[in-house]
Amino acid sequence: METEELDAHALEVENVADELDTSIENGLNETEAKKRLEKYGLNELKETKRVTAWEIFLSQFKDFLVYLLFFAIAVSIIIGIYELSQGEAPSEFIDALVIFIILIVNAILGFYQEFKAEKALESLKKMAPHYAKVIREGKIRRIDIAEVVPGDIIQIDEGDKIPADARLTKAYSLYADEAILTGESQPVEKQLKIHDKKTILADRKNMVFSNTIITRGNGKAVVVRTGMKTEVGKIAEKIQEETHEKSPFQEEVDIFGRKIGIIIIIICAIVFVVESILVFGFPTGETNQIEQLINAFKVAISLAVSAVPEGLVVVITVVMSIGMRKMAERNALVKTLTAVETLGRVNIICSDKTGTLTKNEMTVKKVYLGGKEYDVEGVGYALDGKILKESGEPLNIQDNNNLERYLQVCQLCNNSTVTPRNDGSNKTDVIGDPTEISLKVLAKKMDVEPKAEKLDEIPFDSDRKMMSVVVRMNGELYSMIKGAPDVLIEKAGKGLYNGEVKPINEIKDHYLSKNNELAENALRVLGIAYKPLSEGYREDDIEKDFTYLGLAGIIDPARDEVKKSIQVARNAGIRTIMITGDHKITAMAIGKEIGLTDKDEAITGAELEEMTDDELIRRIRDVDIFARVTSEHKLRILKALKAEGNVVSMTGDGVNDAPAVKGANVGVSMGIKGTEVTQEASDMILLDDDYSTIVSAIEEGRGIFETTKGFFRYMLSTNFDEIFLILVAYIVIKFVTFAALPITPIQILWLNIATDGIPAMVLGFTPTDPDVMKDEPREGFSLISEIKGPVLFLGIYTSITDITLYLLLWFVLLPAWAQGNIDPNLTMNFINVGTDANMYAATLAQTIIFTNLVVCELLFVYSCTSNFKPFWLFPNKNLFWATGLSFVLQLLILYTPMGIAFNVVPLLRWEYWLTVIIAGFSVFLVDEIRKWRIRVKKGLTTFTS
Repeated sequence: METEELDAHALEVENVADELDTSIENGLNETEAKKRLEKYGLNELKETKRVTAWEIFLSQFKDFLVYLLFFAIAVSIIIGIYELSQGEAPSEFIDALVIFIILIVNAILGFYQEFKAEKALESLKKMAPHYAKVIREGKIRRIDIAEVVPGDIIQIDEGDKIPADARLTKAYSLYADEAILTGESQPVEKQLKIHDKKTILADRKNMVFSNTIITRGNGKAVVVRTGMKTEVGKIAEKIQEETHEKSPFQEEVDIFGRKIGIIIIIICAIVFVVESILVFGFPTGETNQIEQLINAFKVAISLAVSAVPEGLVVVITVVMSIGMRKMAERNALVKTLTAVETLGRVNIICSDKTGTLTKNEMTVKKVYLGGKEYDVEGVGYALDGKILKESGEPLNIQDNNNLERYLQVCQLCNNSTVTPRNDGSNKTDVIGDPTEISLKVLAKKMDVEPKAEKLDEIPFDSDRKMMSVVVRMNGELYSMIKGAPDVLIEKAGKGLYNGEVKPINEIKDHYLSKNNELAENALRVLGIAYKPLSEGYREDDIEKDFTYLGLAGIIDPARDEVKKSIQVARNAGIRTIMITGDHKITAMAIGKEIGLTDKDEAITGAELEEMTDDELIRRIRDVDIFARVTSEHKLRILKALKAEGNVVSMTGDGVNDAPAVKGANVGVSMGIKGTEVTQEASDMILLDDDYSTIVSAIEEGRGIFETTKGFFRYMLSTNFDEIFLILVAYIVIKFVTFAALPITPIQILWLNIATDGIPAMVLGFTPTDPDVMKDEPREGFSLISEIKGPVLFLGIYTSITDITLYLLLWFVLLPAWAQGNIDPNLTMNFINVGTDANMYAATLAQTIIFTNLVVCELLFVYSCTSNFKPFWLFPNKNLFWATGLSFVLQLLILYTPMGIAFNVVPLLRWEYWLTVIIAGFSVFLVDEIRKWRIRVKKGLTTFTS
């Protein structure tokens, strides 16, 4: 039988040994061990596929918009080479260099993010122990972990990290920390009893698993699986199999790139056809028609290349990086750029319970003492609460001597350490078992810290289900006892009830009834008891005929802010699903307490195992809690949710969670209790392990989406304006006037990179709309569709404004001014127009249009801080400085020799500047009016600021 087919947890130890052909007492011999090493391979995690750093870097260029920019580079170089061959200055080389630098910078940023995210398997390898203690030929030997084989008998001691999956053959008070595999926050007691074949991983008490840690006790086990066949090996394989799909935003950018590509091809065709008609229909006679045709092709390609939004790729990266910084300020460390925007689309949050929805700090919430029940203030390990009377007033120790004895047991029958901090707060530093910590914190809250000498201890074990210590206090001997309430009730001689000590048989039913009541409310219940001892006591005197004092109801409480955050998420159309390894009753109780659900329904891992995928998809629409689940279940739940078209955020902390975390639209790991494996497989790390931080991150993600819509609307509107201007210039202006183009390719490149790019980058600093969590999540890839109306409207309006201004300048204003009014001393310093009035007039018209576009875009960007609210609600000082910088750069182009490269002349008359400002401001005003009409239509008159 192959080891992966062996259900060792469902077999007797002897049968397991027979199947593996090994001796429980003596183990394997060295010869057989070598044969098995050859058969099964080294006990290590192997990489089934490896993505190299070079492949990750090259993947940054697999984007349609990037392909478009590479096309622009190639064409620019070809045209530059042609210009050189004709003895002209190769201006196109500058275009190619700028675009190439943009692509490299963007690729480096993307590579840095993704290279870190592919290290999950390396972290798994780091977790493996370096050696193992095995029994071979009857002797204990230390061997390299990689040499462990199925059939080896391993020796297990406290503190050991298990080298492979193994079936226990002996277990002495054995406890294992299996949190990395099961998510269980408490160490699991190990036993030898046989389980059913279908028993889930977390309940296989007779097995120990690779990479888990022994926290108490010792034992022996027979290895049944090694390497990639172990549970952690299966997870490693899944991590490599699970890959992130393209985010909705990446899909949108690809769609956008294809559409821009089609538009550019149309531009090339139209411009080339128009130029060809001009060449063959209206020959100039100055050059032959072939050369004119080549020039026509050059002009068409040059203008098409200039129409590509070169700055958009870097602007996306910078704005997403700003979003990452904003989220980090709210304790959410986002690792991948696209996750910033994808967070804004999330409509389902799948969250762990322990530590994420709860504090992961066990807390005594109920004290049942002598027939009376008391509430306890405070949550967690902070010393900021008291035991309360029914009236709500603190209960005093002086009022109840039995209370002091109860708390002495909590303090002394305890091996944990609780140390108050010296920082003026009520917080503590703790070491030990969480349940014991909760009892000691309770005693410290009530200032009960008895001075006592510990003389003896009978530790807790699974058979007795109780713990006892013998202490000397105030010269007297006492046995202090805690344990399972039903066990203590059978061994007690008497008990406290209504202030009196009565025979246990008289009050037994009261205690058992209260125990059941507390347990039904998802509290872990412990019995508290004590017994005076005499000198010379015997060991069997310690745990019999004692006095039952009461019960302690303990729970891992919900985080204070989580209930509000779940409601905020619900108001925003985001559903929260709890997925936990904890028990169903506990999960449902917490779920109701935090307002996650009001249903008495949850699905367990065992129930999920019996469901088909279709049935799971149906049930998951209505069920909000999944309990006692494994990593495989978590992955099935994720796939069922994604199959319905949901955008899912999945949290996880243990190694077992890594595949689901990596496969989610947004994988979220824990920063405090999370393993490095899961952190590196995730898109976002919660620095405080708090569910509320996920909601805050989604809020920022939605804000970033709104900002993204803003800068896309800004850049596409201005880009569309330039494209439309080029087309109209060729179709109308060239045929009607044979004048120069209203704008040149180098000027368009400047607009795309500097004038558009610099302000667009700092749009990311725009404050998040405080109403952003009042809307439903976005469905589908809607970014382009949401902004295409405003983009077309503003693009057409702006281009009509520019064309009208250009024709007005050309036909009305400039002819009158240009006749005999050229100052050669001024113009010759900037551009070689000589004294040709027509040439100067054409260049001046281009300069005015160019400057008008700059001013228009620098004003319009303020309107893009919101997609329908007034611009003044979103102050952004960085935007002020960015637009100021862009305007100063434009002045340098106009009034310094830099103008030679851009084919401009200085604007020396105030009338030109007035014309530029009025035309530019009109675009800003028209967009604000458009947004006002949207608000009126929606009935929006007041806003949260």
